[in-house]
Amino acid sequence: MTDTSEVRASSARPSDEMLPFLNNFHDIFTTIGVLILLAGLGAGAGQVMAGLGLEEGEQAFQNALMALIGGIAIFTWLLSALLVGKQRRILPGIVLSSVFGVTTMIVLVWGYAQFLIHGAGISEESFELAGAGVDDMEFGREAVMMVLAQLPVSIRFMPIVFGLAFLLPVTAYYVSYRLPFAGGLMGVGLVLTAVMTLLAVDPYTVIIWSPSINVAGGGALLLAGILFDARDPGRETRLSGTAFWLHFFAAPVLLGAVLNFTQTGMTLQESDFANPENLNLFAAMASDSAESMRLAITALTVIGLFALVSLLINRRALIVSGLVTAGVSIGVIVNGSDLGAGAVVAVTLLVLGAIVVLLGAAWNPVRRILLMPIPQVGPLGRIFPPVGTAEG
Repeated sequence: MTDTSEVRASSARPSDEMLPFLNNFHDIFTTIGVLILLAGLGAGAGQVMAGLGLEEGEQAFQNALMALIGGIAIFTWLLSALLVGKQRRILPGIVLSSVFGVTTMIVLVWGYAQFLIHGAGISEESFELAGAGVDDMEFGREAVMMVLAQLPVSIRFMPIVFGLAFLLPVTAYYVSYRLPFAGGLMGVGLVLTAVMTLLAVDPYTVIIWSPSINVAGGGALLLAGILFDARDPGRETRLSGTAFWLHFFAAPVLLGAVLNFTQTGMTLQESDFANPENLNLFAAMASDSAESMRLAITALTVIGLFALVSLLINRRALIVSGLVTAGVSIGVIVNGSDLGAGAVVAVTLLVLGAIVVLLGAAWNPVRRILLMPIPQVGPLGRIFPPVGTAEG
């Protein structure tokens, strides 16, 4: 057997979901260096702030701190030009894009806060006056709109500013370096900014309809991932890498949203805010009641549907995101048999592990069965990639 055939024999099969965040061990080596370098920058910035001797909270202190944070953002951008732009290092790019996004967002939000204080003349008293008239009112549209009416427009736009402060840096990074991870973050930023805009316009409606809005947001990310995959059914380009991260970010958002949707319905009721702990899915499942068993069964049903979708589109992120919830749900059901705590944990781990291993081993055969009625060419063939002939 030649060296080439040996490489082919040991490589991943066509249907295996490749990891779009690692080229080779050199990526890991470089990432370690980047992390050490950034840690040194952070420690150095701390030493500079301590050496300046400024009083914490004063304007001069804030200016110096934001200048250092902005300097770190510029440094990460320039380092990205070398490692991501020229050398296409993926894992270091994930670290650098994350640091660039966070540091730039901090500076942008601080800058807007400075505009509010020094430009628009907003003070803490403005917030106190806005809430003074609703101290004795119950939560409702009237109370929310009364507060909103008393707030300056610049304050009402704050949620939009937060969304844009997240979206703009990651968009600039993706446009400049075409890093798939940044593309995934850009998708999250678009959904976040849309929700924040709705929150600025009508906060009461967003709060009441939050279960449905969360489902819509997670669904939008999932749909975006499917569309990117459809443009690259062979999973060979950065389009597929971007799709991976869209699925990765969509999975926990959509799963949590759907589970809460099944628990609360399409909307929240004003009475729900009197006992907000009832909105916690895990707390509800932890209680010894018939309701906890119902929620556990519902959660497993939802996760089962997510597994079906994962198999059809050949993306495992939806399943991985539900492992913790699935474990809790199985534990609740097993606990109903009056076993001891140790036995419940053992049985839960055995069942969950067996399901994951069996699903992993039978992934391609199960996909082949599920895809039998679906055309392997055309739009559906691009959305639901067929199982290749070399797959077992």
